[in-house]
Amino acid sequence: MIIHNLHAEKVLDSRGNWTVRAYVNGISGTAPSGASTGTYEAKVIPADKAVAIINTKLQRLVGESFNQIDADIQIETLDGTENFEKIGGNTAIAVSFAVFNAIHNSKKITKEVFPYPLGNVFGGGAHGGTTTFQEFLSLPTQSKSIYEALNANVEFHHRLRDILNRKTKNVGINDEGALTADIDDFKALDIITDIAEDLGCRIGLDVASSEFFSKEKYRYKSLQKTLTPEDQLDFMTETAKKYKLVYLEDPFEENDFKNTQELTKKIGNNCLICGDDLFVTNEKRLQKGITLGATNSLIIKPNQAGTISLAQDTITLAKKNDFIPVVSHRSGETEDSTISRLALFWGAPIIKAGVIDMRISKLNELIHLWNSAETPKMAKLKLNR
Repeated sequence: MIIHNLHAEKVLDSRGNWTVRAYVNGISGTAPSGASTGTYEAKVIPADKAVAIINTKLQRLVGESFNQIDADIQIETLDGTENFEKIGGNTAIAVSFAVFNAIHNSKKITKEVFPYPLGNVFGGGAHGGTTTFQEFLSLPTQSKSIYEALNANVEFHHRLRDILNRKTKNVGINDEGALTADIDDFKALDIITDIAEDLGCRIGLDVASSEFFSKEKYRYKSLQKTLTPEDQLDFMTETAKKYKLVYLEDPFEENDFKNTQELTKKIGNNCLICGDDLFVTNEKRLQKGITLGATNSLIIKPNQAGTISLAQDTITLAKKNDFIPVVSHRSGETEDSTISRLALFWGAPIIKAGVIDMRISKLNELIHLWNSAETPKMAKLKLNR
């Protein structure tokens, strides 16, 4: 593809913060942002600065012919640092998304295996809410189509909202469109477990442990308990078994490969132990996790890496080593739906893309892609190893 024109503007994200949107040949890509961010992910710069860089320094791309990898290499070379400290990961991913969307804009969909939507139905932690666990998740594993899968998660949301309105106080919505209420982590798990069984869904947690790890202890304000890393290992093991969790994300802080490895040994045959802050879509950190057997799954957030190509390197390594990739949105989102197309392009069996609010742009794109495919089918999930 020849890049005939490239420009950027700043736009608002779902939290009302400014972010950057890039246009390649009139096709856009927009950078999301996270509230719960890993130390090692690509750095973010102010939106005004990102826009200025795209509209000046990155103009060197205009007039040249690129595939995705070549365009991303040009972006990475311009920065020259490991974590996009000069031009910003938000600058890089906005242009990388726009390049991907421009290249694939007129192409017929040939990828016909669809990811299961992992829906955030109840929330807390850094995204807002009273629980320490950050996300309580629904995975509609019995669904036979993207329509059935999305309907299961939406029905989950509606039932949960009705129950919370009847039985609790201060029901609301947090940054990720997840329900919140004045209940603790165990009460939330009890309620969503009952709903999941009725709807044929499995449940999971994003613990986001780095957010409440301080002075070598895990501090659960909602449960009024403080745990050592060894206690956290026992607590995660017991919680996963009691609630038959199918998915457990970031059960330890972002540098604790050792205890994550131990947890995977204990319950990894029946549960996806997923690294987000642990790996931050970084190929080198994932290789360390593979060597140690630290998890069996990982989050893929392209903006953590900075470009689609860097994220693809990580997902390729993951799939070669039988790690299940989960393509994911961020808490500060936009109407950009690139990750929906990427999930199909990469053959990821799971996508985290919300249940309601602004995130429906990604869900509706999955519907569009399903209807555009000749023989669409849901992915095969390896949930028991």
